[in-house]
Amino acid sequence: MTSASDLIGTWRVVGFSEWGADGKEHQPIGGSPAGFAVFDTTGRVFFQLSRSTAEGASPDEVAQSFMAYFGKVSVSGDTLRVAAEAGNNPEDVGTTQSRTITLDGDTLTIGIPGRIQATLRREAKS
Repeated sequence: MTSASDLIGTWRVVGFSEWGADGKEHQPIGGSPAGFAVFDTTGRVFFQLSRSTAEGASPDEVAQSFMAYFGKVSVSGDTLRVAAEAGNNPEDVGTTQSRTITLDGDTLTIGIPGRIQATLRREAKS
């Protein structure tokens, strides 16, 4: 069973998918998104994600795709909850977001089955 302490560290976003009303998987910010999630020892997560200039995205496309939030984290079983303290989506601020998580070694998946999924890899400590 995953605990919040298992997540402490820096995670690089290596994939982000959404499933539309048509049931098909889409990659709204490209196949190689740029982003990180940092889970700290105070029980917070800081998450930032956008299109990648490595895939040819312009600075405007990167800025328009930018998603960010931070908040207090709790983990229970395979559920991650984030009490969003701030973020670029005003509808999320002040709410608690629940996501299904799977931790397999240094790979973390976070999402809402059938709607969204982010895949992250733990960054090596230097």
